[in-house]
Amino acid sequence: MITILILSVIGTGFLADVFGRYFKNYRNHILSFSVSVVLSLICIHIIPEIFSHHEHTLGYFLLAGFILQILLELLSKGIEHGHVHHHGSINKSQLAIIFIGLCTHAFIEGIPIQSFDTNHSHIHANEISLESSFSWIYFTAILIHKLPIAIVLMFFLIELKVSTLKKYLFLVLFSITTPLGAIIGEQLMLTESFHEWSTKFLALTTGMLLHITTLLIFEDHNHSKDKFKNLFIIIIGIVFGVFIF
Repeated sequence: MITILILSVIGTGFLADVFGRYFKNYRNHILSFSVSVVLSLICIHIIPEIFSHHEHTLGYFLLAGFILQILLELLSKGIEHGHVHHHGSINKSQLAIIFIGLCTHAFIEGIPIQSFDTNHSHIHANEISLESSFSWIYFTAILIHKLPIAIVLMFFLIELKVSTLKKYLFLVLFSITTPLGAIIGEQLMLTESFHEWSTKFLALTTGMLLHITTLLIFEDHNHSKDKFKNLFIIIIGIVFGVFIF
């Protein structure tokens, strides 16, 4: 999982750098499709898995993740949404703060990837699905979420006229933050005191993803010039998310 995540993010960033003009024409479509897939996985697989544990406190962690993402965006300026909410020029310290916010988000969402090793066990379509480890479902959601961010990050760095060396240094650092979270999360869950926290971390990160996906869908759709085309892409993304697991 970790190798796939790192190579996919670096590869996507590289393609965005080389074929940037083609990606820019379809950036909004890529974002709409990816967040729709992630939202579909959240609603059909991840949320049912969270509440299958019958812990009433998990709802608080879901809300906490939603609020945490709002706070993180004070640092990242919303780059996770596909654009940066910042007017005027950006200096080195501001760039560092944005990148720290982005990497903090990426690190936290990586924690449940390898720590949540129970099988995907909620009832779906009147039968219990045991075909895939739940970790792969969550991993897929994170991967689909991160690839468009890699594109946006590369475009952002290009616009700032960052040197090639620094561009790829930022990209590599971004690519390893989620795997680092996964490794630390796996180690934490091996300790007795943190063993029961895997579902709580999953609820926290799901709240973060819910904030991003719902905001992006409404934001992109409201600003879209061709709303019917954008709605069609959203529907395709949701349907794709339904059938990939």
